[in-house]
Amino acid sequence: MYQEEIQFQNNAVMLTGTLYLPDDSRLHPVLTVAHTASAGTRDFGAYRHLANVLPEEGVGVFVFDRRGSGSSGGNFETASFFDLASDIQAAITRLKLRPDVDVKNLGIWGMSQGGWIAPLAASQSVDVAFVIAVSAPAVSPAEQMDYSARFELYENGFSQDDITQMLALRALVNAYYRGTAELTVVQSVLDKFRDQAWFSLAYLDHTLPAVPGQSKWYQEMDYDPLPVMQSLKAPTLLLYGEIDPWVPVQDSITRWKEFGPADATIKEISDANHFMLTISESGIRGSEGLVAEGYTKCLMQWITQQLK
Repeated sequence: MYQEEIQFQNNAVMLTGTLYLPDDSRLHPVLTVAHTASAGTRDFGAYRHLANVLPEEGVGVFVFDRRGSGSSGGNFETASFFDLASDIQAAITRLKLRPDVDVKNLGIWGMSQGGWIAPLAASQSVDVAFVIAVSAPAVSPAEQMDYSARFELYENGFSQDDITQMLALRALVNAYYRGTAELTVVQSVLDKFRDQAWFSLAYLDHTLPAVPGQSKWYQEMDYDPLPVMQSLKAPTLLLYGEIDPWVPVQDSITRWKEFGPADATIKEISDANHFMLTISESGIRGSEGLVAEGYTKCLMQWITQQLK
């Protein structure tokens, strides 16, 4: 396997990544990675897995440090999904300049938050031949976080009344971010519930920002993936784990089937968690460990079929 560090620019932001290619003289299809929210650097296990298995099968991988992470410039905290998708497009533009890249077979792989970013980038580019979205939420971030909090409370044995109360509080906080509820009112309600046993599991801060419009949550919370799903034309593979504490899998599958591209393949991987690691070894939340065999097999079979 051949690897090379590459820099590329998106407007004023300089980004740095590593290109992994098969060690031969042919033109190679390449997958560009769209990051999870929690893993912005090239060394994350799910990205390393791609670099380990795909070049052996003739497919290159390009993974760069997300803006504001590792060796890349920019600021992740102020970046919208559209900014991150634009970075992916800039990466693909850079790859097209290389004489060893098959420009007709450039794909995007995204996991978790990258499952929003990859389809968005592909929907805005004629250069993307296929998309792979892993644990991809087909709901808004606000809906996704409600699901996550509900999962946490249910898993920890809280009652349905507790869950209903928690979701009502999250809705009130979101109303403040949307500008339809006053700071003093919402903060007083937060103060009232912060001693509840479930509060630490509800993904809520103790103190609200004075200017919600400048927060990252304000930028992301109501992102609607449905228009992107409806406009996406590229062949798409969607992979979901058996148990996912962060993504409403069945709701997402239903929406992809209804609104996604005609050429969409959807698979649920047994004994796989959100990060496609075996639940038996890594649990439902582990981000490092043994990759589920079914994930690797499905990934390779689908890519091989696309390239034929």
